Amino acid sequence: MSLQAIDKFERLNPEISVNVFGFDNISKVYPLRISKFKRQKEIDLMLLENKHYCLVKNLSRLMSMQTSKHHGEIVICRRCLNHFPNEKALEKHEENCQNHDAIKIVLPEKDSILEFKNHKHSMRVPIVVYADFESFTKPIDSCQPDPDKSFTKAYQKHEPSGFCFHVKCLDKSSEPILFTKTREEENVADIFVDMLEKEIDRVWSSEVKVMILTEEEKTNFEKARECWICKNPFEDGEKKVRDHCNYSGKFRGVAHNKYNLLFRKPKHVPVIFHNLSGYDSHLFIKNLGKTHGQIDCIPNNEEKYISCSKSVNNENNKSQIQNSLY
Repeated sequence: MSLQAIDKFERLNPEISVNVFGFDNISKVYPLRISKFKRQKEIDLMLLENKHYCLVKNLSRLMSMQTSKHHGEIVICRRCLNHFPNEKALEKHEENCQNHDAIKIVLPEKDSILEFKNHKHSMRVPIVVYADFESFTKPIDSCQPDPDKSFTKAYQKHEPSGFCFHVKCLDKSSEPILFTKTREEENVADIFVDMLEKEIDRVWSSEVKVMILTEEEKTNFEKARECWICKNPFEDGEKKVRDHCNYSGKFRGVAHNKYNLLFRKPKHVPVIFHNLSGYDSHLFIKNLGKTHGQIDCIPNNEEKYISCSKSVNNENNKSQIQNSLY
């Protein structure tokens, strides 16, 4: 029986609730499926190798070695596998725990340090596009379905009637680009893909601006003792450089040479839609393939896409248009 099928089992057996746990060498016992109900018979199972269910007769004994050095019986919260000395303490904890998904909390080892090192990913995306479609419904004719069988009758089709997208470069933005269908033969999805690629290519291919440096910033450069990107101090004799924005020429700060080289112009442009996966992707996703460039998608199912990206070549570089639902 699959984990999803246990829901049906619980509906058919209203006196039984079933909890399923997994096991591995890293996190040991962890929750896989925790029942939403507390019933007369509460069954705990261990799923091994995603194939075999084993009955857990005593959850306290199973968990005691990995949760507490206490040799007596403990009370376990099945949702997060925290342990408590008595039922009263568990009931107080469950008031908050039941509002969250079942998950095991794993704390880091003592004196361990988590440090962010991918400083190149902390750069603000300079170009972003906001887009949206408008559609109208067109009636369609279909065959008469068989009344003796279950069916879905299609009676109208959504056709895009226009779109608007707004390109924003850092703190500056151009005028929104608006298109409305005026003739029946116009393919709005094709026009959208073509206009979007051309506009991004125009903005992306703009020349790199020369650094604009004031007298005060020149003085601050000499006095700087810390890299503005990684926030670590400069060592004696270490080379420090001036970092600036390639689009505006604005001086951003003093940085280590290696981080300044990594702090490059991003190779993707996010295109943000309202309700992309739920609606807009149906209108133009097939049209992305009519021009050259590799397409990658993250599907939610056969009809809905969480995000899709397309590589676009131009004369100077290879950029990537990324349509994403944020």
